[in-house]
Amino acid sequence: MKRKQEKGLNPLEVMGAFWIALGLIMLVATYAPPSLVGKLTNMMAGMILLAIGSLALLKGRRKRLANEADRR
Repeated sequence: MKRKQEKGLNPLEVMGAFWIALGLIMLVATYAPPSLVGKLTNMMAGMILLAIGSLALLKGRRKRLANEADRR
């Protein structure tokens, strides 16, 4: 019995793109606060969000490519 082909977006890829966009916004917001603590907080939050988003995006792509390879 063949599996039904899934068409549509992979949720991990969508979440990863969202976290990356949010991380980029946080990195741009690094210049907004006047204090050093505020700048460092925004920079660290942006880098963490970029890392999480990149990992989610890569994992989603790897999962999608593995599923496509299994269908062949």
